[in-house]
Amino acid sequence: MQDGSARATSSRDQRRPVSENPPTILVVDDDEVTRQALSIALEQDGFRVLLAGDGKAALEQLQAAAVDLVLLDVLMPGLSGLEVLAALRARHGPQELPVIMITGRDQSEDVVAAFELGANDYVTKPIDFPVVRARIRARLPRAAPAEAVPRASRAMFEPAPGAVIRGKYRLDSRLGHGQFGVVYRAYHLTLERPVAVKLLRLDRRDRERGLRRFEREGITLCRLHHPNAVMVYDAGISEDGTPFLVMELLDGHTLDQELERDGRLSLARAVGVALPICRVLAAAHSQGIIHRDVKPQNVFLHRGPEGEVVKVVDFGIARVLGDEALKERLTLERGLVGTPAYMAPERVTAERYDGRADVYSLGVMLYEMLAGRKPFAVDHNPIRVLYDHLHSRPEPLGVFRPALPAEIEQLVGRMLEKDFEKRPTAAQVEAALRTLRVEPQRAARRPAGSVETGSAGDPRSDG
Repeated sequence: MQDGSARATSSRDQRRPVSENPPTILVVDDDEVTRQALSIALEQDGFRVLLAGDGKAALEQLQAAAVDLVLLDVLMPGLSGLEVLAALRARHGPQELPVIMITGRDQSEDVVAAFELGANDYVTKPIDFPVVRARIRARLPRAAPAEAVPRASRAMFEPAPGAVIRGKYRLDSRLGHGQFGVVYRAYHLTLERPVAVKLLRLDRRDRERGLRRFEREGITLCRLHHPNAVMVYDAGISEDGTPFLVMELLDGHTLDQELERDGRLSLARAVGVALPICRVLAAAHSQGIIHRDVKPQNVFLHRGPEGEVVKVVDFGIARVLGDEALKERLTLERGLVGTPAYMAPERVTAERYDGRADVYSLGVMLYEMLAGRKPFAVDHNPIRVLYDHLHSRPEPLGVFRPALPAEIEQLVGRMLEKDFEKRPTAAQVEAALRTLRVEPQRAARRPAGSVETGSAGDPRSDG
């Protein structure tokens, strides 16, 4: 007992106070999707997250790092969660280190056993993240509120209209903002033409590394020249140390806005939107550029002099800001889960991936355009959505549109293959769409209230 007491005292001396932000949460679960989904959601809330896939790894993490709370699965190979809890309680009391048990078992004897061993709380699977969040905050009352964390942890220069960036770009009006930055309608003083300037947000905790990454990778954003990609003219760092991009100024609305208005699209319209997306993805992938965040908010339907032009925005943003930046897109907008709804399975599990991750996201979009709903039900539970991407099969498109050609249903099914090695490339999808012999519609009516690029629906301000 003396040795255990000494270890506990030593550990307390080394532990960081809970009141210091961000609190650290250790997630222990042998299920990969649960670990990754909880990690994404907790980091979105501003917590620092450590992961362990079994009991042995959990005890090693607890020995090596200061942790403020543990989310602990019960059923795991090797050491069970209850055995880990017993070992943990020999070192830390319930007030010193709260433990919330997570399991698919809800029998009373399991709950009683967990509490008798010193668990602070108990939640069951499938995990309802808002419940988990509330219980975490009940155990860490001094943790910063979720909505305050991104504002406190993000750093950027937000000049007033009229300011001039690097002596060249006059910011005329603020058009939109989002997780990744703020977009201004601007004027290129040298070339005397309007442009869009996007100031990118960086995490203060990663600011120096983020700036170095931007200087190294920013040129990637200017490399892709394609009529269906938003042109990036310049990339640099402002006088205040904020990365910025200079882009062509667009006029029109997003695919997201059109889907919200119409619910679902005709086959001709869906193919007409998907074909240019395939073309630009194929071009990008041939240059080693993966978009990583293909979704309707990042597809802009631009009104050009000769009619509508489909434009994909934010190529390379994930690479420039770091792939972890996409974790911050786990927001609930109008009751719908954001980026996770379009995320390829291999992106969820952090496995290797290539351009076919973008093809999966396009498959989700095609399904949504044709069915009027996403492949997997969105029930305010992002963990469930990510689980479905990994393990579930969507309802066949024919359930919602019986008259659709079998070829389009089969193509979307191949695009949504869990194993990316079995998916077609973007070029192969384009070729398959062309065999449908559908005459694409070239234009769509403007949604009510649609305004110039960069206003409320500007995808470039939304990451």
